[in-house]
Amino acid sequence: MIGVVMTGETQIRALREQSNQAIAAHDVDRTVSFMAPDIAVGVAGGPTLHGRDASREAFVEQFADKAFVTYVRTIEQVTMVDSMRATERGQWVGRWRLKAGMHEQGGSYVAEWRFSEMGWLIHSETFIEA
Repeated sequence: MIGVVMTGETQIRALREQSNQAIAAHDVDRTVSFMAPDIAVGVAGGPTLHGRDASREAFVEQFADKAFVTYVRTIEQVTMVDSMRATERGQWVGRWRLKAGMHEQGGSYVAEWRFSEMGWLIHSETFIEA
């Protein structure tokens, strides 16, 4: 059997897809499993969340909103800084099902990934509304 070696970029792209799937499933535990314990998240038009627990609380609230559908992050570029760090840039969109129809909000984002004994984890994310 031939083994497949995944590069850091390939792993990050796969993890982002899994993260998108967790958000779409409204699975809080899985959603935050991609985050470092000390993650910092700059919310578009909002505060900076410090720590995985703060992000967990924010997703619990978001998933409780019956109108909320999902957030999707679409990678445009992954840059390997070195073997232990990478940056990810792309576009994000949030979707809510309102009485007037589907509402979307989005923009650009940047994320920093770091490799640890737990594998690749998101250390920081900043979301900018378009």
